[in-house]
Amino acid sequence: MKYEQHNLNTMRLPISFHSDTMDKNVKDFTHWHENIEILYFLEGTGRVVCDFRKETVTAGDLYVINSEMLHMVETDDMVRYDCLIPDTDFCKQNGFGTALRFQSLIKDERAVEKYRAVAGAFAAKGEFRDAAIRIAVLELLLELSTRFPLPEIPEGAEENEPHLQNVKEAIRFIKIHFPERVSVEEISLAAGLSKAYLSREFRKITGFTMIEYLNLVRCQYACKLLRSGRYKVNEIAGDAGFENLSYFSRPFLRYRGKLPSAYRAELRAAPAGRK
Repeated sequence: MKYEQHNLNTMRLPISFHSDTMDKNVKDFTHWHENIEILYFLEGTGRVVCDFRKETVTAGDLYVINSEMLHMVETDDMVRYDCLIPDTDFCKQNGFGTALRFQSLIKDERAVEKYRAVAGAFAAKGEFRDAAIRIAVLELLLELSTRFPLPEIPEGAEENEPHLQNVKEAIRFIKIHFPERVSVEEISLAAGLSKAYLSREFRKITGFTMIEYLNLVRCQYACKLLRSGRYKVNEIAGDAGFENLSYFSRPFLRYRGKLPSAYRAELRAAPAGRK
């Protein structure tokens, strides 16, 4: 589980849109962020786990992940989906308020058509592409706001995991400080719980120890650097927060199922567009 910070709030286009493919029987990292995220499933069957509620999704479904909700995707077979993330300030500036919350699983053709219009605008070219994207996203948000609002947090949701906010603070600290030497004591202090108590709660909620999770975040960042092709493996180890190449290789092997050098070789051999 990780806190994800989106750098979307630019004057040009404060909206992210991309496609993801997940292999069979895979679990994504549990994470959270301040922006809403809207997924459209193109292929396959799986589940979205959102604040400990698990819902089955299949091709043709929309799924809305509201602000600051812990979430992950897990698959039964190969799953492809589009992911739309509009910046929170963009939503506010266009009249959608400060607490934009929608129903989660949406099976509605009209809403899907609005989402497809967003995808079409991103795929288009031309002088007015950015304007078309903004309009399509606002029309989708208007559709969801008028037909699928979720005005209140369900009663009792916070009581289910009383230390959820502490774990989120731990994740936020890890996300910011992972390139540094980070101890469990420092994470616990930032989260506002004792080391023993946070260790128990963190593992219960995320499925990882804090050190395991820290290394996963570091490995994920290392993958990004490896994909760039601009750095040596030993340089990447240091930039990602590992003390040396040996400390880097072992968790990376657990995370990716291969050593960093093998991962890089696989990337170099992959056809263009699949890296």
